[in-house]
Amino acid sequence: MSTLVRANAWLEDMSDHLNPILVKETRQALKSRQFIVTFLLMLIAAWLISVFGTLMAGDSLEFGSAGRELFTSYFVVLALAIFVVVPYSAYRGLLNERDQTTLELLNITSLSPRQLIWGKLWSAMAQVFIFYSAIAPFIAFTSMLQGFDVALVAFSLGISILVTLCLTMFTLMLAAIPQNKHLQGLMTGAVFLGLLFVISMIFSAVPAMLMETLPVDEKEFWVIVGATVVAGLSFFFLFTQIATAHLTFDADNRSTGIRVACTAQFVLYWSMIAFAQYMLGRTTFHAGAAAVFAAWCLIHSGVCGFFAATESDFVSRRVRRGIPKTPFLRLLATPFLPGGHRGFLYLVLHLALIPAVMEALFVSPFGTGQWEGWWAVTFILYVLAFVGLGVAFGRALRRVSAEVRPMHVRVIIFIMFAMGTVVPYLPLLFGTREYEWMYRRLRVMNPIVMLELVSRTGYTTDLATSELIALGAAAGFGLLLNVRPMWVGFREVMRLPISQSPTSKSSAVAQQAAPAELPA
Repeated sequence: MSTLVRANAWLEDMSDHLNPILVKETRQALKSRQFIVTFLLMLIAAWLISVFGTLMAGDSLEFGSAGRELFTSYFVVLALAIFVVVPYSAYRGLLNERDQTTLELLNITSLSPRQLIWGKLWSAMAQVFIFYSAIAPFIAFTSMLQGFDVALVAFSLGISILVTLCLTMFTLMLAAIPQNKHLQGLMTGAVFLGLLFVISMIFSAVPAMLMETLPVDEKEFWVIVGATVVAGLSFFFLFTQIATAHLTFDADNRSTGIRVACTAQFVLYWSMIAFAQYMLGRTTFHAGAAAVFAAWCLIHSGVCGFFAATESDFVSRRVRRGIPKTPFLRLLATPFLPGGHRGFLYLVLHLALIPAVMEALFVSPFGTGQWEGWWAVTFILYVLAFVGLGVAFGRALRRVSAEVRPMHVRVIIFIMFAMGTVVPYLPLLFGTREYEWMYRRLRVMNPIVMLELVSRTGYTTDLATSELIALGAAAGFGLLLNVRPMWVGFREVMRLPISQSPTSKSSAVAQQAAPAELPA
């Protein structure tokens, strides 16, 4: 048997173990008109760039930097294919599964939602690798010209794969979220415009970046690259969990994976900051950097906790069977389990850790004359006030009507935030002479104004004591209204009986049904 025959047989055996969605989607994609047209247009564009670029370069082919300029043109052609066409086609592919009601048929098979998402993703990445193979001969041609930088080319192509991974998974996540026909059309247009915005930003930044030399000898460069890669992979993991959750059954656990991903991002975020301080020195970041880092973390934790705290409190039997058996593991798993009660606990724990981490990483953010730590505390108080009061109000509405859904509670919190932003300016509409006095009494409702004021003054005499008392009281009241629900959610997990697995139940029934042995 020849080597070619043995290799073909080995490939056939390996294909039987591949993801069936990957095989199906790859076959369909490679035969589709969209892929063929994109592939041919990319080859034609690269060929035209080679011909006319060489003619226009003239003497710079030997003495200038024609290699770098030609690579920039090739990279722009490749970017259109991998940053726009591939993510958008993956989005439309999963959306068509839902429109043609084939998604329900896939759900009743032995394929898991994760296999479906990963099959769609790797099918898109197979197209990316084909596009890379098509552009590779042209890039090899530029390597023979002056100005070609191997490190810059390898770095650009490697980072592009990471960006394509994140963009494709992000579009798959959006396609996995159920939508009605009207919102689906708006979302499709928004996805396409968003991808065009991304490619426009790349077009504006890449030519200037490719004309520079990579500072590979500087620590700052590798710290920034490492932080970018870690952030990209963490968001890729988060998008995967969200997409998988929206394709699972309603009775399954949709929350734990997302909460674990958000917590992993929280830990990685502060770990990267600590690593940067270790590599570059603790005094590298200026005073305002603490507030910037805290702001990003507070927004991230607030958004994750906002969705977690507004979930339904119902826990299905399917989820109960997956709860850990030992008390210690249950204690650790409680904030990550489904339910709005435990979701608010999840939010409070994350918010409580942020000031402690700031105090450990930065130089006296709560010291005299420092406003960064107090700015973060003010942000936390507003999150507790709006989310805590909104969740408590939504819980009261659920007692009146069972038709109240998590989306209704989220809309209520959004309305509360909008009213807090607008109400302080209402006296101006009525021409009130005492507008300034009323505004100073009502501006505490507006988090944007108060956070900007704290960033300029800190907790000084410019802030009235009544404003601080009102903000603390609102946050305390929102927290107080949720103390008992959090305790109920914690106790519900800790007191659940340990359910036996089906195997142990069948063995126990068999032992009871077996006749007793007679004495000899």
